[in-house]
Amino acid sequence: MDDDAGEGEGEVEIRDWAGMPSDALFAVFGRLDVADILTGAGRACRAWRRLADGDPALWRRLDMTHHGDILETEEAEAMARAAVDRAAGTLQSFCADTFVTDSLLSYISGRAPSLKSLQLSMCDEVSNEALAEAVKSFPQLEELEITFCSLNSNVCESVGRACPHLKSFRLNERWTILQRGFAAFEGMDDDTGALGIASSMPELRDLQLIGNNLTNTGLAAILDHCPRLESLDVRRCCNLQMDDALRSKCARIGNLRLPRDPITDFKYRAYLAISDDYPGGSDIEVDMYDDLLDVVTDEEDAEFDDMADYIDGVGSDADMYDDVFDDV
Repeated sequence: MDDDAGEGEGEVEIRDWAGMPSDALFAVFGRLDVADILTGAGRACRAWRRLADGDPALWRRLDMTHHGDILETEEAEAMARAAVDRAAGTLQSFCADTFVTDSLLSYISGRAPSLKSLQLSMCDEVSNEALAEAVKSFPQLEELEITFCSLNSNVCESVGRACPHLKSFRLNERWTILQRGFAAFEGMDDDTGALGIASSMPELRDLQLIGNNLTNTGLAAILDHCPRLESLDVRRCCNLQMDDALRSKCARIGNLRLPRDPITDFKYRAYLAISDDYPGGSDIEVDMYDDLLDVVTDEEDAEFDDMADYIDGVGSDADMYDDVFDDV
């Protein structure tokens, strides 16, 4: 008896991971990012690959934020295309940063007629023309976020005309201390985007325009022509002068963020230059990607040169993935 018990205690349970119920496996895959599925879990065995390749529901919502930080642009874009293909026309949400290009946006627009949410951040390779053309293929789009991209306010009216069901629109831009200091001078104000929103987005509930160049005239037009607006964020909109008339128009907005309100809850606050004129941050925060401000002295220049040499020697984090992709 004792010998039998001892043998039983030493046995190792073997689990059949390939036989995991499909609903449980779907839940597990749903917690993984696109790269993990395409290069790892989705290739583990036939059953897992069958789910990864054959179930479009797994790919309806694609969140590829941070993929541009760990992968080369070409690799991240190839993964995005593969994921869009697997959605088989059912893609409803696409979110990405840094690596999206005009070409990729065009690719998505030809394969995602049911897209309802598009969020792009720090995508300098997306043009106004490409976005304006792409949104023509997204008639069901309800949410569009463009944060710190190379796009400008001229695209607003085109977006509104193409997407009549748009309920949430965010177009966030970066202002430097220099811009804020000269905002009052001619040429630093621009109501093009605001007037485009007012004339083409009557169904808006949520509007975020951090760092926009609009003036009181533009904001008043938005408030007059977007009667369903419930949330308005115009932080860092330095041309706005919140006088009594404008505050009166804003009184009906339930969630209102004004130009001088703190920026601490903004997801991309680290990429903004913040001065003492606006509470809620350190004296200056420098964008790591684009040298927003020239704040280094002559003595500090040498230190930055040394750091650049070090970075060049280390190489890209994406190098560690080269072997993985060579095997795929």
